[in-house]
Amino acid sequence: MRGAAPRWLAGSIALANAIFSLGCSSSAGAEERQREVILRSEDVDRKVGEETAQSVKEQLGLIEDPELVAYVNQVGARLARHAPRRGFEYSFQIVDQEAPNAFALPGGFIFVSRGLLALANSEDELANVLGHEIVHVAARHAAARQEVGRSLPAKLDWMQGSYLASYGRDQEREADRLGQGLAAVAGYDPAGLAVFLRELEHTERLRLGGSRLPGFWDTHPSTSRRVAEASTRANMAAWTRQAPIAETRTDFLQRMEGLAIGARAAEGVFLGDRFMHADLDLFIHFPPGWKTANTHLAVGAVAPTRDAQIFLEIQGKGSDVERAAGEYIAELAASGFKVDNAQPVKLASSAAFRVDGQLSGMNVQVRAQLTWLERRGSIYRFTAVAPAAVFPRYTGSFLNVPRSLRDLEEHERAKIRENRLRIAVAREGENLAQLSERTANRWDIQQTAVMNGLFADRVLESGQLVKIAVAENYRPDAEATATE
Repeated sequence: MRGAAPRWLAGSIALANAIFSLGCSSSAGAEERQREVILRSEDVDRKVGEETAQSVKEQLGLIEDPELVAYVNQVGARLARHAPRRGFEYSFQIVDQEAPNAFALPGGFIFVSRGLLALANSEDELANVLGHEIVHVAARHAAARQEVGRSLPAKLDWMQGSYLASYGRDQEREADRLGQGLAAVAGYDPAGLAVFLRELEHTERLRLGGSRLPGFWDTHPSTSRRVAEASTRANMAAWTRQAPIAETRTDFLQRMEGLAIGARAAEGVFLGDRFMHADLDLFIHFPPGWKTANTHLAVGAVAPTRDAQIFLEIQGKGSDVERAAGEYIAELAASGFKVDNAQPVKLASSAAFRVDGQLSGMNVQVRAQLTWLERRGSIYRFTAVAPAAVFPRYTGSFLNVPRSLRDLEEHERAKIRENRLRIAVAREGENLAQLSERTANRWDIQQTAVMNGLFADRVLESGQLVKIAVAENYRPDAEATATE
């Protein structure tokens, strides 16, 4: 959960409906059965892209590292000069997402995740990924996705976000093929795509215990097949190397140094069922055994039986909790929310306001309890929801979570740590296990090998640079990304 107050989420009580479909997603196969008809102009593409890009910023967050963002834009701009002309300019941002990911929006808005940058080992790899996304935009695949997505119901689920429908298999293959060509024309090795996809495949094996197998509704070719196809194309391609922007691998890796690995403490951290946020000076105790989650907009937990959840958001600036409750409930009325009880309450020594009510939908009646409180000039809102039939079972938990909110104690603040990407220099004859022990590397040997494109039993050369993850006391990004 971000320290800065996000935009109000009008109608977020509809999140209750998401309880009954957590872990499920709409079938992406629908796109394969629909003709991709793009009904709007490039001007509309740009406007839609701008709106969706703002949503990405608010819901996922962006990495505010001017030098690194400028570097990604330099690489992207070099590729975009060779792309088909469109009525918009390309822009490139780094989304605050730990998983390796990249996506494009209509109108030239392209995002890569910090997890992708941490996984990449060369500018060639990054260029091929950006080339792939540029092709999606230039071929208006993103616009076609939006046309499909417009027919899908909005899913207001704080634990997972999906902005667009999935690309089809043919679109992905086209983006791979033409993206490699774009990279080659711009002076990058087209083999960079195969190298990166292989690294991505290895991360999938670590996470799932094997390569991802394409299912019937899976709209992406399997990673193994994409690696093979990309390798074949790279071997057949004619290209001429041009000097990269990061002149050496050392230069490239140093640009990535300091990236957060895994969960970021700037969003708050969980230690078991206890949530602690250093910037907000915030402690919350969630029910033991519940599945916890922390997103850019909210933090909360879902019951083991998946039929109840409670989460916390920052509604906005202010100090009048009753007024904030009234304004928000007025917005929810349009969704059919009916208030059963509304009254001031006390949480520790703080004034708060609580509203109990119900919402009917999806053939089930859902009860909700919302609690507002003020902290340091901001209004916080707890939302607890469950089907009416089981709501009484969770009453104690729903009351205790808001009551647990308090300031951090110093010993708790000292426990807030996060992993950061650092560059270690190998010694002659050292292996990954020895280097990891010497540098207090938080990755295991297999993960370290994957992140560096190495074999786990590789004997390292003197001076060889190796990416590692180092646990550090939490510091704001401006300090933590500085090379030490």
